[in-house]
Amino acid sequence: MAARAKKDILFLCHLFYPEHHTAANLSFDTARYMASHGFSVDALVGYPWEYTQDRHVPLVEMVEGVGIRRIRYLQIDRKRKLGRLINFFSFTFGVLLHSAQFRKYRVIVVYSNPPVLPVAAILAKRKYGTKYVFVAHDIYPEVAYASKSLTPKSEVSRLMNWINRRLYRSADCVIAMTDEMKAYLLAHRPQLSADRVVTIENWAHERPATAEPGAYTRFGYKDGQFIVSFFGNMGTCQDVEVIMEAAELLKQDDRVRFLIAGYGNKKDAVEARIRERGLHNVQLMNYLTGEAFEQAMAISACSIVSLERGLMGMCAPSKYYTCLHGGQAILAIVEKGSYLNLEVEKERIGYTVEIGDGRGLRDAILKMAESPAECARMGQRAKKLYEERYNYAQAMGKYCAVITDKCGIAKESS
Repeated sequence: MAARAKKDILFLCHLFYPEHHTAANLSFDTARYMASHGFSVDALVGYPWEYTQDRHVPLVEMVEGVGIRRIRYLQIDRKRKLGRLINFFSFTFGVLLHSAQFRKYRVIVVYSNPPVLPVAAILAKRKYGTKYVFVAHDIYPEVAYASKSLTPKSEVSRLMNWINRRLYRSADCVIAMTDEMKAYLLAHRPQLSADRVVTIENWAHERPATAEPGAYTRFGYKDGQFIVSFFGNMGTCQDVEVIMEAAELLKQDDRVRFLIAGYGNKKDAVEARIRERGLHNVQLMNYLTGEAFEQAMAISACSIVSLERGLMGMCAPSKYYTCLHGGQAILAIVEKGSYLNLEVEKERIGYTVEIGDGRGLRDAILKMAESPAECARMGQRAKKLYEERYNYAQAMGKYCAVITDKCGIAKESS
């Protein structure tokens, strides 16, 4: 009996459909696009937990041409460092228990979260000759160092560096989120050659919408108020303290209101500050999805994207692309010289503010609120930038090119 032909692609990642999380959306978007364009595609992923309300997701199913197998693993409160580590290692161990399946695929697409997960792709290449593409959403362990969640001399750090040396030496392709990240990788990963790094920016998952009647009231605002929004992760990589400072400085200004919606280990601190300082001008909500997110975006006059100091080249705020797509003027809290600082100012799509400068953020917000027509023009330029440079079709074309050109997998091979 002839041996069964190998499948084309296995997506290997922690978060996936049906979870409402940017990482899950991006990986599933890519997998289903590949499946709809002639590749045979499966995914080995974590069992949903935090980012879905559905508690009865099947372990195995086919969704839009993607065969999904979900792994149950220890799921500890990830607000604590130990909890996150237990989750990371538990999921990775579960993946390794399925490692015999890797021989069935021509290429594995593996993601940087959790940061120990790529060891599975390294093993697959060494044992079965399976090619792999590494998608670097974040650069570890440097991101953990900058956020002070990991020390260079720790055992976990040593393990990550051991994995990295093998990862970058043998990857068939590494996908960087920005040219800034590509430059960082080439400067700090001597095992990596320039011909094996490709920049593919993220894209918007949500669709733009027009505010429906009563949308302002739905979120607790008055019609016509200037809404400053922050959507997404409030974690170790985001400077959310500066947003709180600006909100406190604008507490008595009835024109301006803040909407903060998301998740992350800083969310409790944000909630406590709102309560302790009596910040009635701030609405704090859980992660929004679907129509609720679309309407929250529609009433927003501008959106904040933020990174902590010391993270240039190591990560990129994925909600930036959603804000561009939604036609939002941008308030970028970033380091000078970063790609966001340069792009926002060059394209005239908003203002940039130094990390930690609450008064600077307040001044930028007031400048927008006092010139609503110019703020709207910034949003129009932002949408045009997205459509020309960052749209979904362009990103997917680049992913397909990586699979065909860098990994030599033709669509008709399935």
